[in-house]
Amino acid sequence: MKKILVAAFSFACSLAGLFSQEKIFLWPGDTAPGSKNVKVEHEIVERSKVEGVHNRAEMGITQPYMTMYKASNPNGAAIIIAPGGAYQRVVYDVEGGDRAKLYCDNGYTVFVLNYRLPGDGHDEGSYAPLADAQRAIRIVRGNAEKYGIDPAKIGVMGSSAGGHLASCLGTMYDEKIGSKVDALDDVSARPDFMMLCYPVITMQDGICHEGSRKVLIGEKPKKKLKNAFSTDLLVNEKTPLTFIALSQNDGSVKPFYNGVAFAKKLSEKGVPYELHIFQDGKHGFKTDDSKATCNDWQKLSLDWLNAYVNK
Repeated sequence: MKKILVAAFSFACSLAGLFSQEKIFLWPGDTAPGSKNVKVEHEIVERSKVEGVHNRAEMGITQPYMTMYKASNPNGAAIIIAPGGAYQRVVYDVEGGDRAKLYCDNGYTVFVLNYRLPGDGHDEGSYAPLADAQRAIRIVRGNAEKYGIDPAKIGVMGSSAGGHLASCLGTMYDEKIGSKVDALDDVSARPDFMMLCYPVITMQDGICHEGSRKVLIGEKPKKKLKNAFSTDLLVNEKTPLTFIALSQNDGSVKPFYNGVAFAKKLSEKGVPYELHIFQDGKHGFKTDDSKATCNDWQKLSLDWLNAYVNK
């Protein structure tokens, strides 16, 4: 495997000193295969107003990458995190690296995925983020021995639009996108489990997250395209077991169709799942109440992982 696929840099991480970071580019060459002719400005915007605290958003990605956070005492399981951002940006701190710490502290190796955005003109169009997610899991699985990972314990986690991407990977892992690049294309892209946080799921009129849909499949998509990216309609018996967490008062993603509809389909197909609907958490679990039960969502997800994934 070419060096560009496995490491661009490695350095000590300051988060409790328990794990190191490594940047892993997804595709050989300077850009992803479908991005060679894309004319888009790469940009990273710092949105935090607190000194020393990052809240960055990345846009204009043509060479997607993962940042690997590896625990000092890995347990063999891995989580690929797809941050959200309405498919307009990738908010890779608050919905990526910040969430890696708890999992790494408990032995899970985490890969935060900075994927291409579907509105930037990539050859794969709406499927560009999924192509990157497929490639990400193939790299992790194809290098499982090197990374100290069990190839049968590799899952995906996503929040908001990243939750939609994660659910796409869990339901369209064998979708053929673009031409074959190398031997990694023959590695399974099926995640062994999914973790969906306040996820965008449906693309149907009136109940979708309009911002995500507009960027992903257009302002007035045809029925066939809406159905193709409504992941609740794609659930089958082979869909991985799933953890879902959302808030009753989410003002951005309509919770009682998106995450709940996905859980309903999982139930119909006999796929194991766990669903948490918090009374207060808003979008992103950004409650002002320090006693709100949503504040424990990540601990609940860890309990689920320890009980059902990494027994």
